[in-house]
Amino acid sequence: MSARARARAVLIPAAAVLAVAAACGSDGGSTGDGDQIELTYWTHTHPPMTELNEQLIAEYEEANPNVDITYETIPNNDFGTKMLTSLSNGSGPDIINMDDSALRGEYIPKQLLAPIDPSAFGVESVEELEALYVDGTLDGAKGDDDTLYGVPSEFNATAFAINTQHFADAGLDPASPPQTWDDVSEYGQQLVAAGHEGFNFVYLHSGWHTQQLQTLLNETGGSILNEDGTGSALTEPESVEALQIWYDLIREDQVGNADTASREATSPFEDFASGRRSMTMIYPWAVEQIAQDNPETFENLAVVPLPQVDPANPSGRWYGYYFAVNKASEQQEEAWRFIEYMTSQHERWLTDVNFVQPLQGWEQSEAAANIPFLDVWSQAYQQGTFDEVGPHWSEVQDAIKAAVERSIFDGQPPAESLEEASESVDQSVSS
Repeated sequence: MSARARARAVLIPAAAVLAVAAACGSDGGSTGDGDQIELTYWTHTHPPMTELNEQLIAEYEEANPNVDITYETIPNNDFGTKMLTSLSNGSGPDIINMDDSALRGEYIPKQLLAPIDPSAFGVESVEELEALYVDGTLDGAKGDDDTLYGVPSEFNATAFAINTQHFADAGLDPASPPQTWDDVSEYGQQLVAAGHEGFNFVYLHSGWHTQQLQTLLNETGGSILNEDGTGSALTEPESVEALQIWYDLIREDQVGNADTASREATSPFEDFASGRRSMTMIYPWAVEQIAQDNPETFENLAVVPLPQVDPANPSGRWYGYYFAVNKASEQQEEAWRFIEYMTSQHERWLTDVNFVQPLQGWEQSEAAANIPFLDVWSQAYQQGTFDEVGPHWSEVQDAIKAAVERSIFDGQPPAESLEEASESVDQSVSS
């Protein structure tokens, strides 16, 4: 890190779109000489992302000698609370990088963010900026009135990873991965018998519990909130079914042990990456982290479609992180210029970090051609949707985490646990 950087869409032809994006992009040099500008930028902790952030900050500072950027990475388990608290009290960084659920459930309703400045991206309107991105992928940073507050730093779909050597150890065919959660149970028990942990979920902060449960809810037809977002839908049979899948896999079928699961937030898939676990849900960024940190496991890694409750009607889940600007920032113009530079380097984000920035045609870009399992990721993106969120979403996520823990760690039946959670969610979204 340099001293000055302390601190489902229809794709149009890639060449045409990426040429437009390049024309709108910059080399980072836009402000020239003038009064010294201080920017602050916070992110969660993900080593491959941190490394590229540091490189891009140094490049931007070199091209703009009057800009100093202080970059801070926050431990993942503390990130959501620290960021929301700081912006809520009128302080915090100029530039944030935050997930779509938090943006739509907390930051935008509380009016903590500045609307996007399209001129920083070399276009005249928000509509022109949106046209550069795959349809729907900017919805993760929009308010109820469709005002746009950010652009993606990463855009993720959900797939499934298997360790092919473990499958061979258990007499399973890696070319025939599990299609349903019943298959995950059957294969998982055989993998356990062969000396491995068959499958497990990730047990970190409330965002992790919520996104994994939401992935199952999308498959069962359940939901956290009712249709108009005014109360809980967690006691509906389809919602209970989602947590029941989790419960059955871990407590009844014992394909994994929640008590011994890694709590290493900087490397959420440590159990899989270390070769202990055989199957896991996975996202594009995790593949690159495994490749960097555990090349032996990477050699035996296969990314396959997410198992489904109903394979004939598959579903998926999107989530993204977005660059956005603090409404309290006194340097909003420069902050958006810096964000424009960060997003203009979309091929580097894909090559170096496996972060997809969903410009139209990204799948046909030169960088995408070298991404492992691109066909699986393309299918996963086509099946995905954003979660529905409501007000006081961090409180809702805490209720979900508590419900999961009551069932998975304490053995409370899912219907009872979700009944308790439902009361908490009703209070949160109605307050």
